Amino acid sequence: MSTSASQQVEIHDIPEAAAEPQVQRHNFLIMALYQISLRCGWIFKTESIVMPAFLDALGVSAWVRGFLPLFNRFGQSVPPMLLASTVAGTKQKKSIVMSTMLLFSVSFFAIGFLWNLYAQESWMPALFLLIYALFFMVVGVHNLAARSVQGKLIRANRRGRLMLAGNVGGAITSVALAYFLFPKWLPADGPHDFFGMFAFAAVMFMVSAFIALLVIEPADPRTKPTQRISKAIRDAKLTFQQDARFRRIALVGALTNTSIMLFPHYQPIAKEYLHLSLDNLMPWVIAQNLGMAAFSLVLGPIADLKGNRAVIRLLLIVMIATPLLALFLIHQPWGGKVYWIVFVLVGMTPFSIGILFNYTLELTEASNHPRYLATLGLVVAIPAALSPLVSYSMDFFGSPTPLFSAVAILLVIAWLLTFRLPEPRYGETLPQK
Repeated sequence: MSTSASQQVEIHDIPEAAAEPQVQRHNFLIMALYQISLRCGWIFKTESIVMPAFLDALGVSAWVRGFLPLFNRFGQSVPPMLLASTVAGTKQKKSIVMSTMLLFSVSFFAIGFLWNLYAQESWMPALFLLIYALFFMVVGVHNLAARSVQGKLIRANRRGRLMLAGNVGGAITSVALAYFLFPKWLPADGPHDFFGMFAFAAVMFMVSAFIALLVIEPADPRTKPTQRISKAIRDAKLTFQQDARFRRIALVGALTNTSIMLFPHYQPIAKEYLHLSLDNLMPWVIAQNLGMAAFSLVLGPIADLKGNRAVIRLLLIVMIATPLLALFLIHQPWGGKVYWIVFVLVGMTPFSIGILFNYTLELTEASNHPRYLATLGLVVAIPAALSPLVSYSMDFFGSPTPLFSAVAILLVIAWLLTFRLPEPRYGETLPQK
């Protein structure tokens, strides 16, 4: 890899209309508040803790839990790929952010009402999974639009600070809410009030929707969207063919995202092996969010100063340790006392996805961001497509060890491949063949 002047490439930044200092300050503040309010809703539906507990309350097995990461990554890959041209052709993408956030709210109001009325019905798990699959399709379009807005309005060397502000501010606020509200809705003894929990999440998503409208976003030229599957596939193929740097980050991203297959299982294996109850959910959620905030304090500035490649490397070390630590602790008589450490580390997986997308934003100009982000989202979803099948291995072997060990090995490979990534922040290119 070379950094010579002859091999420097353009470092893509924001449009001139969004670069005015007062506009930058305003948009940074609004986007930080947007992320904080979103976290205050999301903490009450965490993929690693709350949703597995909800499925346990519905009485499902491990292979059914495996659909959670499948829906998560499918929804954040295929719909964005199909709608990337629609997002790119929208004059103000904040309108898409707002409308999708309102659909977040509708989804969780619906799940809460269904739990309240039909929790004991045999068809309830299937209906929940259907709504949850649709929810994550909306999440995928939302994330594509939100990341496009960030790439358009926030300078590359300030995105780490924005992530830090959103994560730290969001962690402090959401942890305070969880501390007071989790015991009310999920007491150690007594009925579980998932309706109250999900309704509160829905309200916070609604608040986020209206905050998103406050950003100052220069209008883009409106273009006619092309929504055919063949066009989406051609766009993805074009991205791979034209940019060798993208091919490398896509491979690293796919391997990194194998960790999401373990998300639905950390909480149930603690319940099974360590005999822990639902009153542990609140400290685990707090540990996960405070852990993410603590890592953000370190990794956000590193991303701004050194680039996202260095942060991906550091994150992967933590992610490799997570499944190995979980396997170790569930076989220790004292493991339940310190199992919260696992959830501190689990918080790095969603953080890593944001860093992967931030890296990708720097590979191309803003007009190509939706196409690049949608293609990366499709690639990193591939491991999640196998999630129900690999989750069945826990039922088949009667142990989480084969699955957790295999994921740790794949994460080691991803870490090694980061040493073949160029750093676009400094215009690094790949060696000429």
